[in-house]
Amino acid sequence: MKKLVVAAQCGGEALEYLYAAAGRFMERHPSVGVEIRQVNGNFELDRLVRSGTAVDLIHMSESLFRPYLEEGIVRDLLPFIERDGGVAADDFYGGALRGPSWDGRLAAIPVDVMVPLIFYRKEAFREAGLPEPDGGWDFEAFARVARALMTGGQWGIRLGVDIEWYEPFVRRGAGPLVAPDGSTVKGYLDSGAVRDMFRRIVDWYRTDRIAPPPGTLGEYPFEREYAMVHAFSCWIPWVSAHHPGEYVAVGLPRASGGEDTTMMYMGGFGIASASGSPDEAWLFLKELALGGPACEPWSLPALRSAAGRLGMREHPLWRAALAELEKASQSAFYLNRAWNAGRQLVNERLHAWIADGGDIESSLRELAEYFG
Repeated sequence: MKKLVVAAQCGGEALEYLYAAAGRFMERHPSVGVEIRQVNGNFELDRLVRSGTAVDLIHMSESLFRPYLEEGIVRDLLPFIERDGGVAADDFYGGALRGPSWDGRLAAIPVDVMVPLIFYRKEAFREAGLPEPDGGWDFEAFARVARALMTGGQWGIRLGVDIEWYEPFVRRGAGPLVAPDGSTVKGYLDSGAVRDMFRRIVDWYRTDRIAPPPGTLGEYPFEREYAMVHAFSCWIPWVSAHHPGEYVAVGLPRASGGEDTTMMYMGGFGIASASGSPDEAWLFLKELALGGPACEPWSLPALRSAAGRLGMREHPLWRAALAELEKASQSAFYLNRAWNAGRQLVNERLHAWIADGGDIESSLRELAEYFG
């Protein structure tokens, strides 16, 4: 009997799902056994992978896609897709292929996939006499709508403070924070357009006052005090269960002529280059990750066909998330390792700008010098 060893950094229901998927796979393929080795986070995963322990499938986060491809730790999965008569590359949502790819190679089949959205309460728009947004709005319209929703102690938008959450706003209004190949931050983070976009975001708190200041947000975002909520698609099952019919989701605003893209979070399963059973590993990977949301019930599927089977294309929340996944592209934390390691420095500046004002231009120059 052949044995597949799966290094998986998940727990709880996700781990239970993985064990159940392995059990179903072994029933259909009695000549192949599956062993699950749970690891806690990328550090423990990386230590296991580099220890020489036999591993066939590797469950990694997005920060490992590029280095594991460059170091030859995982195989390029595109040849597997090309050889497989049941899977077509054009069935993948655009972001589902772009996220785990580097230099024309595919590191993983994505799982744990989510994108940012604007959720809005339909009742809040009715009460304000506003038409519901269709997602085709620019930043001026977005701020104008948010101000009009500020009635009866209600905030226009709930928006937390994090550079990863702001990055799609900046890209849609000004451009990227790092070079497309991840080689440098200089000339991108400190550009005039990016500076002006950060000023606009800070004004939402300090001047327009459409968003509550940092430190005042409750743990649960979907309260009636917020007419709109910036949150990730992982919330969709919860919102659907606890607020049925109350919310609709749309994409983020963008400047006229701005880049029509967004960011994404995802993990993914890749096949180890050292695997002695790559074909069997692909069979399990395909069953695990391409039939629908793998491991996490809130995950967006990688394939359009899977979304159709699951009825997600007609759902008012999932439909918006899938449209954003189609256009999603790699964010700075995918592209630049220094940025990925030190982005909390940027978050500290964001909090300072919102709380106290400050010279955004000089701060961005300093950060660009730091990251190089």
